[in-house]
Amino acid sequence: MRNKGKVTGAVAVTLAAATLIGFAAATCDEKKQVSQKSSEATVVTNENGSVSRTFTESTVATNGSMVTERRRETRTTLDADGNMLESSTSEYAQSYSVGDAGMAPLSASINAKGGEAVPAADVDSFMGLKFGSVFKGTNFVEDVDEPTLLRAEFTPKKKLADFNDYYVYVTPKTHKVAKVYACAKKAVDGGANWRRNYLIEALEKRYQTWARPRSWCRPVYTFDVGGGRYVTACLAGASRDYETVVVGWDDALLTTAADESEEIRAEARKKAAERRNRWVNDTVDAF
Repeated sequence: MRNKGKVTGAVAVTLAAATLIGFAAATCDEKKQVSQKSSEATVVTNENGSVSRTFTESTVATNGSMVTERRRETRTTLDADGNMLESSTSEYAQSYSVGDAGMAPLSASINAKGGEAVPAADVDSFMGLKFGSVFKGTNFVEDVDEPTLLRAEFTPKKKLADFNDYYVYVTPKTHKVAKVYACAKKAVDGGANWRRNYLIEALEKRYQTWARPRSWCRPVYTFDVGGGRYVTACLAGASRDYETVVVGWDDALLTTAADESEEIRAEARKKAAERRNRWVNDTVDAF
């Protein structure tokens, strides 16, 4: 099975974050117009010494009947000497009627009553499996597309409509949950406007964050849910066997899996060398 969403293996540590929020209100034709603007800057140092910077500008506006939400995100990566390695900018927007579900953190800020805070999303688990917990199973198999992990099928307590199979990927030695897949053989809620697919809307509400488009030609979206955890949804053409695939993973555990895989290979090389030495010594005695 192939996951065509991009998986990043670096473990990042957030160094700084600043948020600036401004409000403007006006009345026009007896319809209350309200807008909210916010910006956020983050600096992250990666394990390899490079520095990633993200600047996000968000705007939510309503004229009393329609809500329009816009987001512009600029990402740059510098090496340890300050040289530019990568730069990219993403812009996306959506409009919907007042009362419809939109981007929870932003629209909730405009419509919040009494300054009520939005509860933080729970990012410790996905499809009922907690990241880092030991998955007790005996049906583990290897997957050529995930060479550092072992795979097993499981049945979630609450299944997704129209999804067929569910897989958990664990670290090879300690069997800790690192990735969780939900797969559908047919495209779920297929249509021309993928951005309004109910899975994307549900994930945005669940994690209180925007879906980030990952491809200019395919309906693939990634959610940075925080805590080094991510969710990717591929809505069509996800793999050879499945049309729609939603996967959640923990970056740190993917690094752990890679380390455990290297330990297993080192142990195998050591055993192979010891076995060969025994063969040589036995053969010497035979001669």
